[in-house]
Amino acid sequence: MQNEMMELIASLANAMPKLPTRSQDFARSLIEQAQTRGLTEKQIYWARKLVSDATVSKPAAANVGDFRGVIALFANAATRLKHPKVRLQLADGSPVALSLAGANSKAPGTVNVTNGKPFASSVWYGRVDPTGRWEMSGKVDPATASALTALLVNFANNPAKVASAYGRQTGSCCFCARELTDARSVSVGYGPQCADKFSLPWG
Repeated sequence: MQNEMMELIASLANAMPKLPTRSQDFARSLIEQAQTRGLTEKQIYWARKLVSDATVSKPAAANVGDFRGVIALFANAATRLKHPKVRLQLADGSPVALSLAGANSKAPGTVNVTNGKPFASSVWYGRVDPTGRWEMSGKVDPATASALTALLVNFANNPAKVASAYGRQTGSCCFCARELTDARSVSVGYGPQCADKFSLPWG
């Protein structure tokens, strides 16, 4: 146990330069206490977490093109919808959801990219800012990262075309997730009401 504690403190000391200033102060206090009085179970947990935080891969960044048009779609829809969302999918059928980060979020005004599933099984892929900076989670595997980037590039270039393709492929509207039953909506790929809310062409 003593050897494990010494290894943990050594790892924490090595990790300190990679931590934010506030976390560095906390890590320093843990190291000092470990050397004098030892650490409680709770403090050991935090020491391990700080080491883990310092070793987690930083998000990779790419550019998917001007995203201001996409953000404008959300802004238009937000005047009539509480939580507007766009549902898309990768070539293999994996679900992708886009939503606008709120004012109280970590990065307000950016578009969050997830798998669109409920909180317990949700996967956060990253975020896109208005300039098109696509900041991916370090946990996204290379193949998925490439597929997501291509999808976002296409959506930034032509949201209506990508939304239409989704509707024709799945039979559901990418904006409200409802089944498309009207022949005209099936042809367009999304319904007239959603087109109006997101300010997209229809008919």
